[in-house]
Amino acid sequence: MPSTAPSASPATAAAPDGSWTSLHWQPLGKVVPLGPKGVSVFGWSGGYVALEQSPGSDDSGNELPVTIRASASTDGLHWSEPTTLKTGFKGMTNIQSIVEGPSGLLALGYPYGDTCGGPETLAAMWSSPDGRAWERLPMPKAFQTGSVETIAGGDAGFIALGTRDRAGSQAIWTSPDGRSWTSRKLPTVSSGTLALDSVASFADGFVLLGSVLGEEGCGGAAHVRPATWFSKDAGSWTRTSLPGASTNKDAGLYIRSLLGRLLVTQWVPGNDATLNGWTSTDGRIWSPTPPVPHDVYFDTNASGSHAIAMIAGDNGKLPEVLGLDENAQSVTLAETGDGPVQTDDSLGTTSGVGPTGLLVVQEDGGAAWLGLPS
Repeated sequence: MPSTAPSASPATAAAPDGSWTSLHWQPLGKVVPLGPKGVSVFGWSGGYVALEQSPGSDDSGNELPVTIRASASTDGLHWSEPTTLKTGFKGMTNIQSIVEGPSGLLALGYPYGDTCGGPETLAAMWSSPDGRAWERLPMPKAFQTGSVETIAGGDAGFIALGTRDRAGSQAIWTSPDGRSWTSRKLPTVSSGTLALDSVASFADGFVLLGSVLGEEGCGGAAHVRPATWFSKDAGSWTRTSLPGASTNKDAGLYIRSLLGRLLVTQWVPGNDATLNGWTSTDGRIWSPTPPVPHDVYFDTNASGSHAIAMIAGDNGKLPEVLGLDENAQSVTLAETGDGPVQTDDSLGTTSGVGPTGLLVVQEDGGAAWLGLPS
């Protein structure tokens, strides 16, 4: 079993800028005042937020009222008194992501456990300036008439991607604070059909990621041309191509912030080892990267200064901690100290990247570890 006993309090200086090369693990013990079930942690530029979320049903499948409690920390060691978020609903819905914008944090609640297929759509939102005090936000009428699949946050504000009606017509909205939302016009294309996959917000503005689909043929669109669209204020859009992108109609496109840049990746069927990749500092010019490792899933702070993935290790060993450098290449971090060793009977963990490093919290809230980077 991994050690959960706290050691002497580690120094909690701000994590260094740029790529990390190593982590020194410090066991913190039970510092998160939540539990004993459903505890998860998220990182952001101002610290860490831990949530305790109740299950949406009992053992017989009967829906239960949802209870969500939150606690916040600026360093991973010292935590605020838990607060209970206003929910007012029951069933299989929980907070699955927290995004950051200029005004603070936006927690996003989605249904889970549905086996019918298709992307889940936004069910609830909460706003917080600091991770401590949370306010349930009313869902805009446009979000209820249509649906929202994803919301991205960044320095330019929040941007939502979804549909404006039940027919599935795509739509985008932007907001400076997560409260008031403005419908924005989609980019126009001279021929074909616009199909958006993802959105991003960063210091210079907003980026849409998607494809232009050609005429329908046997088996789907005859041509698929991946592209990005940039706008300073989401008022008008400028299209840019992704050099060498696959036109496979089944390929998947993704975008995120990375070390002050934007990273676009493309999964191509038949290649489960690596992704195609492009980076940009301004959202207008995209440079191909070497192949991006497929198994790197990111846990990044909202400033985009770090991207870290934890890969489960062998029984009795530390997890492998991977980061991406500014060229989207995988770097294995050297690890020392007493970290979250996984065994066959270990409880699950979640992790978040924040100002002081990589925080790992056990799902019962009974243990935590802080990886101090260098």
